[in-house]
Amino acid sequence: MKIRGFVSLLSLVWPLLTMAGTENRGEIVPQLDESGTTVLLDKSELVPQLDDALRVRIDSMIEAGIARRDFPGATLTVGTLEGVVYDRQYGSQDYESGRAVKADDLYDIASCTKIVSTTFALMRLYDCGQFDLKATIARYLPEYANNPVGTLRMEELLTHTSGLGNVAVYSLLTRNARKGERLFASTRSDEYPYRVDRNLFACRSIAYDTALVALKPVEGYRCAGGSVYVSPRIDSVLRAELTAKYNPSRRGKYLYSDLNFWLLQQVVERITDASLAEVTRTLFDQLGMHDTGYCPLEWTTADRIVPTERDVLLRRGVVRGYVHDELAAVCGGVGGNAGLFSCGGDLARYCEMLLRGGEYQGQRILSQKTVDLFTSSPLVPYGVYRGLGFDKRPPGRELGGKRCFGHTGYTGTLIWIDRERGFYMIFLSNRVYPTRANTGLIRSNLRTNIWDMLEAYFSDLQ
Repeated sequence: MKIRGFVSLLSLVWPLLTMAGTENRGEIVPQLDESGTTVLLDKSELVPQLDDALRVRIDSMIEAGIARRDFPGATLTVGTLEGVVYDRQYGSQDYESGRAVKADDLYDIASCTKIVSTTFALMRLYDCGQFDLKATIARYLPEYANNPVGTLRMEELLTHTSGLGNVAVYSLLTRNARKGERLFASTRSDEYPYRVDRNLFACRSIAYDTALVALKPVEGYRCAGGSVYVSPRIDSVLRAELTAKYNPSRRGKYLYSDLNFWLLQQVVERITDASLAEVTRTLFDQLGMHDTGYCPLEWTTADRIVPTERDVLLRRGVVRGYVHDELAAVCGGVGGNAGLFSCGGDLARYCEMLLRGGEYQGQRILSQKTVDLFTSSPLVPYGVYRGLGFDKRPPGRELGGKRCFGHTGYTGTLIWIDRERGFYMIFLSNRVYPTRANTGLIRSNLRTNIWDMLEAYFSDLQ
């Protein structure tokens, strides 16, 4: 049964079903100083910090990455069951303004949205008995009935084993302004001056499909950033593209696709009769994540938002406050696959909750059983090492481990959790500034190298 106003109802009912408890952060604790005098300290000040030598090594690695111009700036947050043990910001928001990165600056976390937003919402719905992992798409989205896509199960979408491919959204909205010419070329020239990948260059002038795109506000259209507005008809175009190109022979094989989470977003919204942004706002508020959300220009100022790219695909200019990912952009900034903006402090709350098996500051946010299920590896017998929504890696590989999980993000982000050793790491950067062709962060393996150092450090503490 659909419940109108599900979000408001859930925010009232769920706390009544959970344990009450005192908060860990912000709790005042009496302590004796060296002279024997009683002083009052915030409990967060009592959390043991990382070893000085390790901090120096990590800092030097990140600062070296900035010096190489792999990314303009970054934030690193490391925590344990006791709280945040290291939180530092590095560099600047961009290469021009010189504005230093601050602790509450907001990053586009790209595909980390899949676990912090969509999967989080589905875990809550699963706890409430409203979401069935074995259910087909057609059960929740009847418009896919009588189509092979409609037979796909929720667990297949969450593990990227549905066989769905990806859609190049920009190719649906634009073409080369020179009729008959291609959008891209493999070599740079006067006509193809914009590098978007190692051997891929975008054309100088593009023309938009005027049936789908307007360059000024139109009632009902969605702002994708800059002066680009997209008709809601794009949803039907994407649906047709998805079903026409689906190849059932790929079903059961691992193939990472944003379309899985584009569909899962619709499932969440159909079950709850509310937008994904509304559903997750309720969940974030319960964790005190007040600096996390979609469409940040609606609730904060632009100077707090770190820019991503000078967009040459949709020609949106410098993308700041609008989602970098094109699929989420044409959905109005609220995507199941991308679109969330956040900071290290907020994401630390989410990570600690998962590290504690669904509990945070004495309140039960998710059941232990649900956290264990979604962060498990159900398809290992079939050669697929993925969680339900969460990325996982086999033991022995980078980021690997039976109880390790998280996600990476295209913009230069990483959220990773190790429940066995009891710690997590959050790395946020805008490596795509000013262009996504900058792959220095990826080639340097900086994120995984830092994780390896932390893993060794926390292993030695056990």
